[in-house]
Amino acid sequence: MITRTHISAFVGFTILVWLVALWAQGQPVLSWDFLKPFSIVVGLVVVVTAGFNRWAWAWPCFHGWFVDRPDLRGTWIAVLKSDWVDPQTGNRIAPVFGFVLVRQTMMSLTVRLMTKESKSHSISYGITKESDEIYRLAVVYRNEPQIEFQGNKSEMHHGSFWLEVLGDGPDHLAGHYWTDRGTRGGMYLSHRNPKSFKCFADANQAFSDEVKLEALASAS
Repeated sequence: MITRTHISAFVGFTILVWLVALWAQGQPVLSWDFLKPFSIVVGLVVVVTAGFNRWAWAWPCFHGWFVDRPDLRGTWIAVLKSDWVDPQTGNRIAPVFGFVLVRQTMMSLTVRLMTKESKSHSISYGITKESDEIYRLAVVYRNEPQIEFQGNKSEMHHGSFWLEVLGDGPDHLAGHYWTDRGTRGGMYLSHRNPKSFKCFADANQAFSDEVKLEALASAS
């Protein structure tokens, strides 16, 4: 995160280089009065930088030439399709339905995955733009099952997922996930809601049954 100290250093270094360049070219170097507005300049740059980092980076007018990352903010419907096979039945388990909350600024991104039985929090992330002009989101996360499921059905674990960012907007993400329990599968995000829902129940109530069925069908 860029702080006021960083900005002060950048502005001060820029002024120093400018003055040295003037002196080297034999140009008159201004007096120390030239530095009096320094704190005002730094304060203004801090405000503009903070505003851009928080909100303005996502404005469409900046994308494509000044900002090179997708806007993923909001709550997405998530469908996870595990390749785990139940040894008793020989069948794969049904797709897991949930929601993913993405909070994002220009310089940060956090992910919260919510299902009926657990929640996951991102530990680290990366966004890259490949040669095919498609963005890819990689996240390492920690999963915490609800207490009643720990010890008999599921345990806390770590995992990661890798998703391609697709469509205009974008409007969906698709890829794979892996866990340190040896499980893996497909992961699909769609039907973004711009609001931020912090728990499964609130997100589940916000999306209609029709939309949730459509998300499940699109992930099949």
